[in-house]
Amino acid sequence: MHLAPLIRDLAVILAVAGLVTLVFQRIRQPVVLGYIIAGIIVGPHVLPGAMVADIPNIRIWAELGVIFLMFSLGLDFSFRKLAKVGLSSSFTAAFEVSVMLGVGYLCGRLLGWRTFDAVFLGAILAISSTTVIIKALDELGLRTRRFSELIFGVLIVEDLVAVLILVALSTAAVSTGFSGLALLLSTGKLVLVIGTWFLVGYFAVPRFVRYVGKVGNDEMLTILSLGLCLFLAVLASAFNYSVALGAFIMGSILAESTESHRIGDLIAPLKDLFAAIFFVSIGMLMDPVAILANIGPILLITVVYVVAKITAVTVAALLSGQTLRTSIQVGFGLAQIGEFSFIIATLGQSLRVTSDFLFPIAVAVSLITTFMTPYLIRVSHDVAVLVERRLPVPARELLGRYAAWSQERRAGHGKREAFYRLFLRWALNGLTVTAVFILVGETVLPFFRWKLSLSPALASSLGWGVAVVLSAPFLWAMLSLFKGFRLSDQEEAPPHGGLLFVIRILTGFWIGMVSLKFFAARYAVVFIGAFIAILFVVFYRQLEASYRWFETRFLSTFDAAPKSPKKRDVLKHLAPWDAHLVRIKVHPNAEIAGRKIRDVALRKKYGLNIVAIQRGLRTIVAPSPEEMLFPKDELLVLGTDEQIESVRFEIEKPPGLDTRYQNPLAGYELKSVLLAAGSELCGLSIRQTGIGERFGAMIVGLERGDRRIINPDSGLTLVAGDILWVVGETEKLSQLAQGPTAS
Repeated sequence: MHLAPLIRDLAVILAVAGLVTLVFQRIRQPVVLGYIIAGIIVGPHVLPGAMVADIPNIRIWAELGVIFLMFSLGLDFSFRKLAKVGLSSSFTAAFEVSVMLGVGYLCGRLLGWRTFDAVFLGAILAISSTTVIIKALDELGLRTRRFSELIFGVLIVEDLVAVLILVALSTAAVSTGFSGLALLLSTGKLVLVIGTWFLVGYFAVPRFVRYVGKVGNDEMLTILSLGLCLFLAVLASAFNYSVALGAFIMGSILAESTESHRIGDLIAPLKDLFAAIFFVSIGMLMDPVAILANIGPILLITVVYVVAKITAVTVAALLSGQTLRTSIQVGFGLAQIGEFSFIIATLGQSLRVTSDFLFPIAVAVSLITTFMTPYLIRVSHDVAVLVERRLPVPARELLGRYAAWSQERRAGHGKREAFYRLFLRWALNGLTVTAVFILVGETVLPFFRWKLSLSPALASSLGWGVAVVLSAPFLWAMLSLFKGFRLSDQEEAPPHGGLLFVIRILTGFWIGMVSLKFFAARYAVVFIGAFIAILFVVFYRQLEASYRWFETRFLSTFDAAPKSPKKRDVLKHLAPWDAHLVRIKVHPNAEIAGRKIRDVALRKKYGLNIVAIQRGLRTIVAPSPEEMLFPKDELLVLGTDEQIESVRFEIEKPPGLDTRYQNPLAGYELKSVLLAAGSELCGLSIRQTGIGERFGAMIVGLERGDRRIINPDSGLTLVAGDILWVVGETEKLSQLAQGPTAS
C-alpha cells in the first residue's frame, strides 16, 4: 500500500517535536524553542539525509498554522479589553513600538543593509511574544503581580499594532517603495475595508454564534468558528491583504461572543497542532552555517535590542505615570521577540523583498531573547530595587510626584472620555456611510448606466439618491450626535453650540467627499444641501428610530453577558498605585475558612482589603465585617505585591499540608480483611465496631460463604469467617489487618 509522503513527514515532524519539547519542558524552557530546534533537526541543513520530503505541503500546513495562531490571538483580543487596559498600557505600547521600529531600522542601516531589510528588522524587533511572556510569568508564579497586569495590557495593544505593521509591510512590498501618498491611500483603504468587516461582523456574527452555541453541540460550534475564520482569511486574500489579518479580525469579532471561551477551548488542540508545524517549519528554514556566518550581527542586534527594549519600555511606562519599580519590571518582562516576528520574517521572505540572511538572523535573535526571558523577569525586581536605592533622592521624589499627578489627571477626565466616545461613534457612522456610498457606486451605479441605459446625469442622481436613503440613519447620527453635549459635568451648563457647528461642517465635508463618485465637485454641494434638507425635514422621526434600532442592536454585542464556560469577572480595574486587585481562592484547610472577615483581620494584620467575594455564581461586593468566609470562596483583595504574597500562601496553600492532603486520593486503597474466630469484632454490628472512628476506614463490602453484600447495612452483625472489604488510608488499614481482627 502506497503511503503519501505528507503522512510520513508529519509523523517524523510530530515525533521529533514531541521528544524535543519534552526535554525543553523538563529544563523549563518555552516549547516554542523546542519546536524550532526540532525543525533544525529534521530540516535539510543538519543531517545528511533529508528526513522531510514533501516540503511544499508542509509549507501549506505551516500557513494554516499562521491562520489558526492569529485566530487564537484574536480570540484573546477584544476592543473591550483594549478599552480596559487604559491609557498607560496604550501609551507604553505605542511609544516603545515606535522607538524599536527606529532602532531596528538604524541598526540595519549601520550594518550596511538595504532599506527593506532594515525596515523589516525594525518591525521584527518591535513586537514582543505574547505566548512566551505569559508562559514565563505563569511558570515563575508572577502572573498576578502589578507589573504583569501592565505587561498584559501592552501585549494587547502590541497585537493590534503588529497586524497594522503586517498590512503596511505588505502594501509597501507590493508597491516596491515607501511613498507617503501611497501609504496614506493604502491606510485609508485598510481602515475602510477592516472597519466595514468589523461593523458587519459585530452586528451579525456574535448573535449567530450565540444561537449556535445554545442549540448546537461542540462539533457544530467548532466547524462554524473555523469556517468563519477561513472565510475571512480568504476574503482578506481577495483584497490583497495577509490571510493572517483576516483570521485575526474574525477572532477578535468572535471574542465579543458569549461563546468565545468555549471556542478557544475547542480549537486549542487544532491550534497547537498547526502552530507546532509552523514553528517546526521555521526551524527547517534555518541553516546553522548561515547563523555562524552572521554571528557578529546576531550578537550585536541581540545586545542592542535588549538594551533598547528595556530602556524604551521603562521610559514609556514612567511617562505614562507608573512607578519606577513597576516600569523597570515591565521593561525587563517585554525584552524578547516571538511568534509575530516569525510571521513578519516569513512575510518578507515570501514576498522576496528581504535578503536571505535576514530570516536566520531574526530567528536566532528570537531564540536567544526567548531563552533569556525567564532570567530577565526573575532579576527585574532586584534590578528595580537597586536602581531605586542608587537614584538620588530628589529624582526619586520627582518621579513619585509625577506618578501621583498622572493618576490625578486620569481620575478627572470623565468629560474627555464622553467626548472621545461621541467622536468614535461619529467616525464609525462616517465609516458606514462611506462603505454604503462605495458599494452603491460599484454596483448600483453601473447597473443604472449600462443595464438600464440611463443617461450619465440621471444614473448618477438616482445612484446617489439610493446611497443617501440607505445611509440616511447614519447621516442623521453624524449630524445629531453632539447635540446637547456639555463641556461641564454640571447640568446647568449650556450645551456647546460651537462644537456642534464644527461637527456638522465636517459631516458635510465627509458627505461631499464620498459623493464625488457620483457628481463633479461643483454640483455636489447643491445636491447635498437640497436633498438632505428635504429628507431630514420630512423623515426626521423615522430616521431617528431607525438609527436607534441599529445602534441598540450593534451595541448589544458588547454587553457584558456571561461567557461560556467561564464565569464572568466581577471587577477588573487597575489601582492607581502599586496596589492592585488579585483573586485568592480559600483552601479548605486555610485558617481563615469558616471565620468572619472581622475575626480574620486581614486589613489589620497584612494591610489587605477584601473588595468582593465570588461564591459559586453568587457575588458579594463590599462584604460586611460579619460575612463568613467559606472554603473555595474566591476573594478579590486589594494590596501591594508584597502584602499579597505575604498572605497568599497561607490562604491558598496553608502550611502543614503533606502530599497526602494535596492529593486527596493518594494513599488510599481497597483492602480485604478476614475476621478471625477470636476477633473482638465478632458479634458486633458494623456500627458498633467503630472502624470508622478507630481506623478512618469504611466497610464497603462483605463476603459470607457464597453471599456477597455490597455496601452492607450498618446494623449487620459480623461473624467469624466474614471477609470485610474496607476502604481507607494504607497505613491505618495495615494496622487494622495486623490487629486481632485479622487472622
